[in-house]
Amino acid sequence: MLFHIRCKDKPSQMNMRASTRAVHLKYLATFGEAVFFAGPTYTDEGETVTGSVFIIELEDMAAAEEFAKGDPYRKMGLFETVEIEQIRKVIPAED
Repeated sequence: MLFHIRCKDKPSQMNMRASTRAVHLKYLATFGEAVFFAGPTYTDEGETVTGSVFIIELEDMAAAEEFAKGDPYRKMGLFETVEIEQIRKVIPAED
């Protein structure tokens, strides 16, 4: 199953994000090709990070919740909110 995970940062947490980035990226790497997309979101001016988005393939919602709980950013208290929903890829079409 594919999941979309949207995490919104608490305000003014760029230092926490920066200090935890390396361990966050190492954590994501442990999921290998299951991570289809991972990256930060920004404000309109494109300079201030507002959160993170993930598209990941996992067995079920419980696994998606465990993935989100295990993220070092979340463990450090960076996120104000975390939303998880199952998604389906339509385009580009699978062969």
